[in-house]
Amino acid sequence: MKDLLAGIEILEIGVMTPGKFAGCLMVGWGARSLRIERPGIGTDTITDEDLLLNRGKRSMLLDLRSASGREVIHRLAARADVVIEGHRPGVAERLGIDWETLHGLNQRLVYCSISGFGQDGPDRLRPGYDLIFQAATGLLGATAPPGAEPGLPATFAADAATGLAAAFTISAALRKAAVEGAGTYIDLAMQDVAFSMLAVSHGTLRPNDGQAVRAPSASYNVYKAADGRHIAIAAARPASCRALFEHLGRADLAERGMARGDGEAMAFLAGAFVAKTADQWVAELGALDIEVSLVRAPVEAFDDPQLLARGMVMASEHPEAGPLRQINALAGGGSSELDPAPEIGRDTDVVMAELGYSEISIANLRGEGAI
Repeated sequence: MKDLLAGIEILEIGVMTPGKFAGCLMVGWGARSLRIERPGIGTDTITDEDLLLNRGKRSMLLDLRSASGREVIHRLAARADVVIEGHRPGVAERLGIDWETLHGLNQRLVYCSISGFGQDGPDRLRPGYDLIFQAATGLLGATAPPGAEPGLPATFAADAATGLAAAFTISAALRKAAVEGAGTYIDLAMQDVAFSMLAVSHGTLRPNDGQAVRAPSASYNVYKAADGRHIAIAAARPASCRALFEHLGRADLAERGMARGDGEAMAFLAGAFVAKTADQWVAELGALDIEVSLVRAPVEAFDDPQLLARGMVMASEHPEAGPLRQINALAGGGSSELDPAPEIGRDTDVVMAELGYSEISIANLRGEGAI
């Protein structure tokens, strides 16, 4: 898949994590992305997020509040295929980089606005980050263990899902542009995406149904082993559930093992699994075609043989951060072949020259603070 988007030019303007991730995925599939950074904004030290999500991208400084900066961004948009912007509703219009303006310059443009709550509705101007969207949509409560108090999640699920959704919708819109020659405006809200993630588990609400917390089943649960590590059991097939209980000597509990809230079946498994280490159980049950996994920390997953065989872990070198191991692009993307993440503004002069600006003009714009 690493060449599927070859020739596609992306502009990332004011994007945060979801937009960066969308650009990262599409660059891994062959697109080129130019990040527009505001002069004077940023840090001297590149973040771990940027080390991965900005691989293979270019970066230029541009003050969109200035007339000169707007002229430059209009030239860039006129030749781009995709714009991803991450401002609050109304900001793009004030900056003169809104859909109507840029679409007027480029009829084939795909324009994706990523915001917290969307471009309309009563909460459109509310601020928010990943935690807020997980909390507001029920995602945070749904991912907490049954009966447990919700807590701070260890990953940014709404950010990641929004980036995936943006890459998907943009790619679909690019197909339309290729077939019909028409551009598309995409209004993508992080709250919408977080809520849509519940479609596979809480997507239908029946009349008078409060969707109370559903009790877990014994065969689809997490258990502690003898060494203090945990294993995940997902014996959701009748065959694997039966094999599990038969192997442990309680075939009589097999049918009850898949039922929700069967305390005896859960207590039996909890008592059985403390007899051996987590690794022993994974090897033993895996050999019986039972769905089982060690519960790993993220750092441990970097050494997973299957992920390694699939090329999902790459070795890289960054001029500032040094040698790194990083997650590779999805679906055969080519992140491992991309240049390291750029320092902010590294490609400003090169991009300006591509647009036809002379060295004198570039120096003057720099003197104005426009770049």
